[in-house]
Amino acid sequence: MTPSGAPPALVTGVTGLVGGAIVLELLRRTDAEVLCLARDSRREPAVRRVPRLLARMAADYGMDDVADAIATRCRVLPGDVTAPGCGIPEGLLPPAVGEVWHAAASLKFRARDRAEIDLHNVTGTRNVAELAVRLGAHTFDLVSTAYAVGDRTGLLAEEPVPADCRPNNAYESSKMAAEALAAGIPVGTVRILRPGIVIGHSETLAAPTTFGLYSYVGELNAFRARIEPRLGNYLDHYPVAMLGDPATRGNLVPVDRVAAAAVRLGLVGAPGGIYHLTNTEPTCLGEALTALTGALGIRAPRWVSDRAELNSIDEAFNKKLDFQGAYMLQDKVFDASRALRHCEDLLTVPLGLERIGEYITRYVEDGAAEAARARRKAAQRV
Repeated sequence: MTPSGAPPALVTGVTGLVGGAIVLELLRRTDAEVLCLARDSRREPAVRRVPRLLARMAADYGMDDVADAIATRCRVLPGDVTAPGCGIPEGLLPPAVGEVWHAAASLKFRARDRAEIDLHNVTGTRNVAELAVRLGAHTFDLVSTAYAVGDRTGLLAEEPVPADCRPNNAYESSKMAAEALAAGIPVGTVRILRPGIVIGHSETLAAPTTFGLYSYVGELNAFRARIEPRLGNYLDHYPVAMLGDPATRGNLVPVDRVAAAAVRLGLVGAPGGIYHLTNTEPTCLGEALTALTGALGIRAPRWVSDRAELNSIDEAFNKKLDFQGAYMLQDKVFDASRALRHCEDLLTVPLGLERIGEYITRYVEDGAAEAARARRKAAQRV
């Protein structure tokens, strides 16, 4: 642990998957106060919402040992990364901070949302960086994504994205810009942390998110609901064709391993630069989709390489998954040599078909339980 009396850490994105896990890991591994920057919601102020969500996350992850620390060492800073000064009232600003972990981001990806995406991911990074400098931070950690490399394929090193790299979508473009901005922040150490596709906890499998691998669940269920009135349970019996190569590798990595690796880099004083927080054992995306569809009771997709092989249902299916489509065709392997010097024991997580199916089953069960709770609350209000 860091010695008591260390300056507080500042974390953004604390109600998100990675940001929340970083907060919990900081509480477990250090004695420092953790400042949690978060927006007020329409229904609940951040000072109530953040501790509640962190406590639930800790329970879902089996981290009962940090429950007291959430109450005693987490301090909520109400604000908004998209606003100048991050929207923090002057009287609430701390006199100084040590390390800043910027995990807040928009995970939208469509071109029509570019202005909103850039506001959160580029302007937001600039605002948090300026706040970090103002508060005398010695380290700035930007949580980016390994997929900020755009359409590049093959073995990808821990290095800046080349200027001629073409992003697959507006999200990737914004992360490229955020990385370039972060590299010039005038603090002692700047680390750019690039996780793979973040999934649930490595032991409990819990995943408080609807993005990444889990976005397939929502998209597939929505597609099934769309075609059922006309075709009944078609997806349960007939494989839909998907454009792509099932051997294409994707990098799935549990959220607790990402957070543990990120915090360890800070604790050991790892030098600035880019770190791939990726799994040394990538997953074939065809296997991942087979596990996912199996958990949903849907026939595994039939893989094709030519759009001419798609019928009208296949076309609609592929359009529904347009965000993920590029990743089915771009084989990427992430060299994590720099990260592995410090975190090799954390970043090797075998994920076979059966294990991925368990992650999806847990996610579906949690979603059903949450829906049932919402129905009970609604009934009580009537």
